[in-house]
Amino acid sequence: MILNPAADRGRAGARQEELRAVLAKAGVKGEIALTERPGHAVELARDAVRAGAKAVAAAGGDGTLHEVGQALVGTEAALGILPMGSGNDYIRVLGIPKDLTGAAAVLARGRHRAVDVADVHGQFSLNSFGMGVEGQIAADYKRMRFLKGEVGYLYATVLEVVRFPPFQAEVAGNGWTFAGRLLSVSVMNGPYAGGGYRLAPHARLDDGVLDVGLIGNYPRLVRFVVLPKTRDGSYLNLARVHARKAERVRIRSDRPLPVHMDGELLPEPVQEIGVSLRPRALHVIA
Repeated sequence: MILNPAADRGRAGARQEELRAVLAKAGVKGEIALTERPGHAVELARDAVRAGAKAVAAAGGDGTLHEVGQALVGTEAALGILPMGSGNDYIRVLGIPKDLTGAAAVLARGRHRAVDVADVHGQFSLNSFGMGVEGQIAADYKRMRFLKGEVGYLYATVLEVVRFPPFQAEVAGNGWTFAGRLLSVSVMNGPYAGGGYRLAPHARLDDGVLDVGLIGNYPRLVRFVVLPKTRDGSYLNLARVHARKAERVRIRSDRPLPVHMDGELLPEPVQEIGVSLRPRALHVIA
């Protein structure tokens, strides 16, 4: 079990004894390792795989899951999930309870499920990829010190609805292309992102395809009408929104843009990037 003590604004670290008690009650045996810095969970998970671990559980939020998953893609080791962070989009579709007791019971059952991941130049997105306003929202959220979870994402979203400038983009998938002014490009493996926004309501983690959403430019006042529709997925019915399926996607924009994967920002904004599917490359305990 890899515990990120900084998850949930530092509250996860104070719950270590609670975690031990819940795991013991569920009959889950294993070691708990604490992360010390960003990226440390990847190192710890790789060490665990090299040592022969059959399962590595991430205790934290979506960011912790993202890091642990990097080390497990393409291996036989399974990803376990113990939700202790502020973002839990990945577990929504897997049906894993938000409470530790319920999640530990799922971990104890040990049922494996093979799921797809998205490969972004050698890094893996387990659930969501966003470029443009989505990436900027993730950047704003990371800088917040007090607002976390769904409230923090909502505040950052409203902020960028007002100020984010559109970009000119070319997006190409399997057998289709798009060129035009956009606010966002999302490439989704699961349905949810940003703390429960249903950006790809028809996406499945194991369907062998990525769901691509292109949100065109709207006047700022109209954006406030569009925003609530991203919550339930009904925005896909709007005239300037385009939904596509693809196994490979190439995105080019007229300026460097922030990009997130599972809510984790790439180090620098990018102008061109590719995303490709790796079918059933990750085993998840769910």
